[in-house]
Formats: sequence, C-alpha cells, structure tokens
Amino acid sequence: MDNCVVGNSISLTELVNKFGTPLIVYDLGRVEENYKAIKEATGARVLYSIKANPNLAILTFLRKLGSGVDAASPGEIFLALKAGFEPGNILYTGAFRSLDDIKYGIDAGVLFNFDSRREFERALSLGYRPRTVFFRVDLGYGRGFVPGVTLAGEESKFGMFLNDAIDAYSLAKSIGVEEFGIHAMMGSNVLDAEYFIRIAELLREHAEFIEDRVGVRIKYFDMGGGFGIPYRPGEKPLDLSKLSVLRNFFPGELWIEPGRFIVGDAGYLVTRVTEVKRKGSRTFVGVDVGMNVLIRPMLYGAYHHIITCGGGEEQEVVDVVGPICENTDKLAINRELPRVREGDLLIILNAGAYVYSMSSNYNGRPRPAEVIVYKGEYGIARFREPLDSLIAGQVIPNFI
Repeated sequence: MDNCVVGNSISLTELVNKFGTPLIVYDLGRVEENYKAIKEATGARVLYSIKANPNLAILTFLRKLGSGVDAASPGEIFLALKAGFEPGNILYTGAFRSLDDIKYGIDAGVLFNFDSRREFERALSLGYRPRTVFFRVDLGYGRGFVPGVTLAGEESKFGMFLNDAIDAYSLAKSIGVEEFGIHAMMGSNVLDAEYFIRIAELLREHAEFIEDRVGVRIKYFDMGGGFGIPYRPGEKPLDLSKLSVLRNFFPGELWIEPGRFIVGDAGYLVTRVTEVKRKGSRTFVGVDVGMNVLIRPMLYGAYHHIITCGGGEEQEVVDVVGPICENTDKLAINRELPRVREGDLLIILNAGAYVYSMSSNYNGRPRPAEVIVYKGEYGIARFREPLDSLIAGQVIPNFI
C-alpha cells in the first residue's frame, strides 16, 4: 500500500486532518475480501467472532455479506441484535457464565454452545429446553502465538474432555434435544494450514466416538477460529488453498469462527509523533496513543509493524512509546524506522482486531474515533470519546 493511502484512494492525511489523532481506520473492502476468501476456501458457514472487533458498522456489513456471529457475552449478543442479526444466526459461547448471563441468552433466543455439563444443567434449571445444542470439547491439542492463547489441555479453562462430553450429550438426549453440534476452539493466530486439518481430524474422531456411545447424530461441526494473519514482515500468510480439504470433510455442516482473519489486516491505527527524546544510548519516539488503546504488545509481547506517513530516508533504531504513566507503555522496542520529527504520522498495521475491543480509559484517556472506508467513500463509525464519557454512569453518593 501507499503508506498514506487506504482503500486504494483515501488519504490518511485527509482523514486525520478531519478527525484528529489517534485514529483507527478500517478498510471494508479488505474485510469483504477476507470474508469471501475464507468462506470460499473452506465451504463453511462463517460466524464472525465479535470479540475481535465489535464495531456496529463492521457487524452490519458482515451481516449483509451473509455472516453469522460468535458471541461471548450478553453484551456481544446485544450488539449482534442491534446490527440486525437474527437470534438463530448467533452462537453464544462462554465459560463459567453466571445465571444472569445464561438467562440473557435464553431470553434472546440464541443458539447455545455449552462449556460444561454443569453449565447446561444450570440452563435447564432456568426452564431452558432447546431443540439444538452445542457442546465445547477439548481435543487435547492446540497452538497459539503465546501460551496464554493455547486453549487445550488441563491448564486450559475451556471445554471438556471426552468422558464429560459424553455425559453432556447423554443429558441433552434425555431431555429431548433434536439437533446436536460439536465445537472446538483450540488456538489463536495460527498460520499453519496443517494445524487446522489436524483439528478437523480430531473433531471428527471425537464426534464419531460420542455418536457411538450416546446414540445421537451430530449435525454441526464447529472448528472455532484461530485462523491467523502475518504480523511480522516476511511471515507467510495462511495458505487457504490447503484448507479446501475441509470441504465435505464432515458428515454434517462445517462452521468456523474467524475474527482476526477477517478484520485484522483491515485496520490502521494512525498516531502523531509528539516528541523525539534522546536519552543516553536510546531514542524514544513519543506518540499520542498508548497501551490504553493498543495493549497487545504489553499483554502478549505481540508485534505490530509500524510504517511512517512521510519521514526521512535515514533509518534509526528507536522505541515507540505512548503517553501512559507506565514504563511498559512501549508499542515497539528497538524498531528500525525512518527518522521522524514531531508532528509526523506513524501508522500501526494490523489494528483491526483486538485493538479497540481491548482498549480502556486508563490514565483518563478517552478512546479514539473509528472511521470506515469503502469503495472510495469514508465515514465516521464511532466518535472520539469526549472527556464527559469518563464520568458516564457515575454518581456521588449523598452521604459524601
């Protein structure tokens, strides 16, 4: 891409002149390409994972493309309904949900994916009698870009091993459930196509064993998400052509839950250089966005590539740091960039997933605006939070 242009023709300089910085820009053309690519490759029913990016404009756009959604909370169900999704196109997957969480899903009429037999029993205690139900199994095999996002094995809080799953399906059969689904979400941001084929094999094996032991037929096979995108220069993208083996792989319908794959590389976090400080042997490039907006480098040690919109040709090694009162507020460490000056723009790539959705108001910093671009047009999708937003919902008790 031209460093200062997105969506083929929209100038980032023009956008920041109009909407200010920091600013997150989403290219819906890229979202559309990614959605169609993974759907075509796998032949699956796509449920977009809302947790990656819950922006209503993006949700509405994906609904119009034909996507369903994976929701992890009452809040995500609420957003999906606001974006126009039918309850039957919302799969509600959670872990250790409260009774209030479960009741919200029941009242909304969405499909449930249960993390344990006990969670299913708690739903039944509320009068829940579903026609269709999913259970989440732990296949004992997973992979993630850091240990915290590897979702398999005894140390993972998610899902159930095979014996517990058999008990859960048996209970569902006994109370008259007619349709069954099986779900497995085993990792995050995986770029190896062979991994997904192995997940499919294990999921099919688990399903066959459950069917044989319980006497049910599983109709829906949900492989979850984890489809990765390259973050570092030189990383090879996921080879979608190898996933064509998933077509007709299962005796029933294949579902997948990509989030990052659809929106990750469609997002650009634009920030302005506030100061360049040289301190001993180090050079700090200060910018007007910090870990309150982009927490991934501090939380996971995650890498986001940074490019300049302008800047000199001479390269230097710098730490890109934000304004938050934490020394961990470093967006990049020992990163080689063109020499920049105060007022220059930096563009943080792959900011479409797990950026705004993981943001906070830490240090009293309001969240940035979000702008959508599509086919040569652009528009505001979320306004920059005003300072008044910091006191929304707060009251001072009268005894103070």
